[in-house]
Amino acid sequence: MLRTISEFNYVNEFKKFITGQYLAKGLRVTVGAILPALVLYHFDLLAVGIALPLGALMVSLTDSPGPIHHRRNGMLASNMLNFGVAILIGYTRNFQWLLAFELTILSFFLTFIGIYGNRANSIGLIAIIVLVLNIDVHHAQDRVMSDALFLLAGGVWYMLLSLGLYTLRPYRLIQQALGESIFLTASYLKTKSKLYLPDVPDDEVYQELLPLQTGIHHQQEQVRELLFKARRLTRESTARGRTLMMMFIDSVDLFEQVMTSQQNYQALHRYFKEGDIMDQFRQLILEAANELEKIALVVQSGFSSRDEGKLDEYIAETEQSFIAYRDSHLNPDTLPGFISLRHILNSIRDIAKRIKRLHIYTAYNSESKNIINQDIDVKRFVSRQDFDVKLLAENFSLQSNLFRHSLRISSCMLAGYAVGQLLPFGHSYWILLTIITILKPAYSISKKRNIERLSGTLAGAAAGILLLYSVHNNTLLFGIMVFSMIIGYSFLQIQYSISVATITIYVLLSFHFLNPDDFRSLATDRVIDTAIGSVISFTAALFVLPAWEKDQVPQYIRKLMEANLQYFNIVARAFYETAPEIVEYKMARKETYVGLANLSDAFQRLLSEPRNKISQPELLHHLVVSNHMLSSHIATLGTYSQSLAPRYHSAAFRPVTESIVLQMQMGIALLQNNTNEVTDSAGQGFSQVRDIIQGLLAQRISELTGGTGTSNVRKTLSGFKTITDQFELIYSITTDINNVLKKMQDHLPAVKMIT
Repeated sequence: MLRTISEFNYVNEFKKFITGQYLAKGLRVTVGAILPALVLYHFDLLAVGIALPLGALMVSLTDSPGPIHHRRNGMLASNMLNFGVAILIGYTRNFQWLLAFELTILSFFLTFIGIYGNRANSIGLIAIIVLVLNIDVHHAQDRVMSDALFLLAGGVWYMLLSLGLYTLRPYRLIQQALGESIFLTASYLKTKSKLYLPDVPDDEVYQELLPLQTGIHHQQEQVRELLFKARRLTRESTARGRTLMMMFIDSVDLFEQVMTSQQNYQALHRYFKEGDIMDQFRQLILEAANELEKIALVVQSGFSSRDEGKLDEYIAETEQSFIAYRDSHLNPDTLPGFISLRHILNSIRDIAKRIKRLHIYTAYNSESKNIINQDIDVKRFVSRQDFDVKLLAENFSLQSNLFRHSLRISSCMLAGYAVGQLLPFGHSYWILLTIITILKPAYSISKKRNIERLSGTLAGAAAGILLLYSVHNNTLLFGIMVFSMIIGYSFLQIQYSISVATITIYVLLSFHFLNPDDFRSLATDRVIDTAIGSVISFTAALFVLPAWEKDQVPQYIRKLMEANLQYFNIVARAFYETAPEIVEYKMARKETYVGLANLSDAFQRLLSEPRNKISQPELLHHLVVSNHMLSSHIATLGTYSQSLAPRYHSAAFRPVTESIVLQMQMGIALLQNNTNEVTDSAGQGFSQVRDIIQGLLAQRISELTGGTGTSNVRKTLSGFKTITDQFELIYSITTDINNVLKKMQDHLPAVKMIT
């Protein structure tokens, strides 16, 4: 194949950002806050009603993606809470001892309500920010109620704006989230193509795949919430709502298909050292990824896409190259490699079929409606969060990470307030804002936020001062301020340092318009206060009731191993009993992906912790990567259970399954320190299938020697060996996991303590 495919497309990245949910959020937040400020400025009321745009900004930051009734209820709760906090702090801020008490107690409970999920967490966080902003207000007490009412009015205005935009374009948020999910799947596919490069260690590639796996899981969960909890959309008579649902379901299946093109890549490189057949397969995979990116772009933008047939051309070219290479290199030694390569090609064909279907879905027309399955049970796929008071009581203990984090926040806020009272700066509440935005439950996230906050503040302050010194046109400065605000809130979730830098510019410019002569001291105060807040946050994250990931990772490993065991049992049963129901299969698959994402996320956090807090990092890394490989091979077997199991149904797979299940149970027992509960079968269940494979191989070699090309033996061997290879790889990886766990038992006491 002479053509090569680019692995990174800057134009696509730009289009992705322009049409994506993050820029849309930044624009919505900016319009919500700037419009009321402009109206007040026009009537010369901005100084009196500054709380109105502030109220809009605060509530906008709680407006996270989700079903519309969740967003509405969340914004209502945020408005009520912000209003109450503003009144309480407004009437008590002149009493320092009382204010310190309120700050400590409220910051604890407003953090603790995060036990009810991300939306509740953001509502509590914004209420703390409202509390902090009302501490250092210098006008008279008779403004307290009017400021609180302005704050409430701003929040209500933003809520109406957000709900109004949803009414005009109810599908927009779903399309953006779904497009982002497909983009991440394309990135996963591109990263996986590196396995086809020579001399690239599998471990390094899988380490790159781990954060992508986490991102895909989180994005798919967001789309599930948007789709499956908003049933009105999927019941509409128009095709759009149900098409989006089917597009998402197909995209999840496509991601599984991407995971399932899983083979022994080291063996393939040994088989195919000569020629460039492996690189041709890599180029084909990159083309499939690029095609997915095109679909993701049109899904985000709401337009339709057209299949230009490029992927079909690449598949045809690759198949021709494969046949030519097979004709010149096929022999008894390379036969297993050609069987694996053939199945990779078939898997890519399946991926191409799903890509074609996604192209059709983007038209939202009668053609797409004809291929939509109208009978889909989605209730079991949606996780629900009940607001049960018992949940607070159950977590009101030092055993709860959120309880410890809430104590950490409240103690830091008290310390920050005390330090602020001792300093002669006019904006010392920025110390508290720095603490509340930096300090997170996990040390690694707090550390990362700390670095990004400091670097972003320094860069933003420098840029802001430079702008104010060099630009004297207020219209231009206002335009830069609005642009900075848009960029700041667009990058808040995807690149925090850029967000902090641009928000710092926006804050400096906005204060310049309110007080043109004070920007130098303002910039100095912000940098110093940010540094003080960072020091307090870093110290607390390190020493105040820290929650180290080394204590959490073993629990995530256990949960994933249990999910893998259930997933494997359901998949393997299809080869010797009856195939499972599709909902049961997909639920087991979802639980495995959740476990895998949680483990990957926790391990990435672990790597950022102090070295003396990590026991046996090499073994942990090996364990995490091995579990990822295990899940991928089970997923591969899962697709074979649907396509090959009916033709290769055999009782010989029962003892194979029992041997693997025994190994998986042994791994769970090792984690629980119950090594006497399970014994090793030493792979005895494989003897029957290995005899079958050897017999078929002998027949096929005899046929090749006699010049026979295609035959029933070839087809039977290809299918049976492909299935058996996956069982063998699953057994091998499971055994390897158990060996690692045995070593960890000697060096990692935390694993033994899991119950």
